[in-house]
Amino acid sequence: MSEVLNIVLTDDHILLLDGLTSILGRAGHRVVAAVSDLCALQAQTRMHRPDICVLDSRVADADAIAAIPGLLAGNPGTRVVVLTADASPHTLTRALEAGAAGYVHKTRGIAVLLDALSRVALGEVVVEASFNRPVRSGPAPADPRVVQLANYLTPRERECLRLLTSGFDTTAMAGSLGVSPTTVRTHVQAILIKLGVHSRLEAVSLATRHGLVRPLDEVAG
Repeated sequence: MSEVLNIVLTDDHILLLDGLTSILGRAGHRVVAAVSDLCALQAQTRMHRPDICVLDSRVADADAIAAIPGLLAGNPGTRVVVLTADASPHTLTRALEAGAAGYVHKTRGIAVLLDALSRVALGEVVVEASFNRPVRSGPAPADPRVVQLANYLTPRERECLRLLTSGFDTTAMAGSLGVSPTTVRTHVQAILIKLGVHSRLEAVSLATRHGLVRPLDEVAG
């Protein structure tokens, strides 16, 4: 069984809170609080110092993403997972830049959420893959400077970037590419240098915002 996680849930849909509390409990985790507004979230997080806070991008008409930096500053051991129906690339980027370690769509199955929680607890940044689909209404045009930087990526580095944006960790990337973890780390370091960023999180945010790679399911299709 995976590690037992202490979790604070925040959503303004009470039925969702009740359902998730029950499901996560049956999965072996401990929901220490389930609240519906930001004030309660902040208070419960200070009280319980949970392993993970799961929150929607908006709760009770408030911007929950804007509250993430404050939550993390007061609770450095807590990780934040955004569980939302908002498919906007802008919201995803804001969440990652605010410090969220996970981003999962509400329409996905509980197995996807449980996997994301376990991986986030291990220190990964997890973006559920359906968010990498292009927006039909027309995404904002990519920054030509960023596109130029991406042109310096080798085919293997571009494939590593695609796997990063799909939530793969070093071990999973090595298995997918048929190379060693050390080789993966070398490729990732080259990606960071060429894109002018300092972390995998920044690389994922940049690639998602500017559409630098195609989602894995589109490539497979």
